[in-house]
Amino acid sequence: MARFPATDDDGGDVITPRTLARALTNVRDRVLEGPLADLRRMPRVAIDTGPADPDAWAVGRAHGLARAGQVSTYRYAVHPTARLRGAPVLLVSPLGACGVAFDLRRGCSLVEHLVGEGRHVHQVDDEDVIGHDTPVPASPADLARWVDDILPHVVRTVSAHHDGAPVHVVGWSIGGLATLLTAAEDPGLPIASVTAIATPFALEQVPERVPVRPLALAAGGPVLATAQTLLGLLPSPPGVPEALTLASVGTFLTTPLTVLSHLADRDFLAQLEAIDDVRAILGAQAGLVGSSFHAMVDGRELTSGRVRVGGHEIDLGGLERPVLLVAGEDDTVAPPRSVRAGSTVLASADVSLMTAPGGHLGVLCGRASRDRLWPALCAFLDRHDPPVPIESGLPSRRPRRASRRPLPAVGRTRSEPASDPTPDPAPEPPTAGTRTPRRSRPAPKRATRTRGGDR
Repeated sequence: MARFPATDDDGGDVITPRTLARALTNVRDRVLEGPLADLRRMPRVAIDTGPADPDAWAVGRAHGLARAGQVSTYRYAVHPTARLRGAPVLLVSPLGACGVAFDLRRGCSLVEHLVGEGRHVHQVDDEDVIGHDTPVPASPADLARWVDDILPHVVRTVSAHHDGAPVHVVGWSIGGLATLLTAAEDPGLPIASVTAIATPFALEQVPERVPVRPLALAAGGPVLATAQTLLGLLPSPPGVPEALTLASVGTFLTTPLTVLSHLADRDFLAQLEAIDDVRAILGAQAGLVGSSFHAMVDGRELTSGRVRVGGHEIDLGGLERPVLLVAGEDDTVAPPRSVRAGSTVLASADVSLMTAPGGHLGVLCGRASRDRLWPALCAFLDRHDPPVPIESGLPSRRPRRASRRPLPAVGRTRSEPASDPTPDPAPEPPTAGTRTPRRSRPAPKRATRTRGGDR
């Protein structure tokens, strides 16, 4: 895949006199006005709190208030001017993580993009572990709870809100695996298509412990990336604390240089602030993504396509829904080869494969996703929409059929009555002294234009 190198126009590696004014403006705005990123979330309302809570429309839930230990389903407000079209979309976040990555920031949000396209967007969040200082390890019981209870309930709930319409389900990371298992277990669920982003199928390529990707490798130039890579490869002396190793010192030195080289790129600086916000929300839970895959699923079962979940076996090879598999070019959690293995596992499904720029998080909400992944995802959803566009709350309007009038009988004019066969009496001749009535003039003809014009 072709990469998109940074240039001077988007705040490249060197600040030139042409970009110096923009860099100074960004620094001034950051110091005087605060963060450059617009971290306001798209407006949404909670419509359900999982299978165990029947009181979904309580006062607190109606305002989107999250209660600890609950799995909540949210509905985003529709776009005020976009034409509503297509089946609803359900976003499934990874197990044990909130779905803030789907709505990263204004101007770089998958939710904002889908709403702008006229889609009804819903999202289900696992809020059990958000806000805890220590990471919570995953277990096979967590996957069974999502596959057997949560996702079937949420899919039916979203479908019921749109008059029984099938639902496009988009899952990221472990959420994509749970979505595929749910669709394969119950073919009767109202699911129109399944999209799995950064979901591996060959766990031998997934590391259990994933280090945080250095900033210079993710967004810096070639010089900073090479320097930080070499420092990370050098061995550390025994007994030296991790904070004093060459890799940590390299990160400490190259991170300010990376930010300094992109001072003229306002969008880049806003993206850094949004990523820092996600890391602050997830905390240490973000480092357990690889170990969560290994703890929930047996790697050999996933490769064969027959996975045991909650005491019963699910055959992924029997899934017959349209599936889109998306791999990140620089993903170290789910490498592209492990994602592409899903085309073999999902033997009966109509599988589409795609590779997009970014890592495990960047492939979903990176700046390049706005031009690569999101348009391709919308095109996939359009291809697998139901035949009739569904608009919530509006009855389907059928075209009014024209009423067919009976044609007159052959040889009879429209003015002649059909029931009186006797002819009209002949007019009497005028007698002397009577005045003959004047014949009415015909109506003048409308003036018409000739092709040749007036002559």
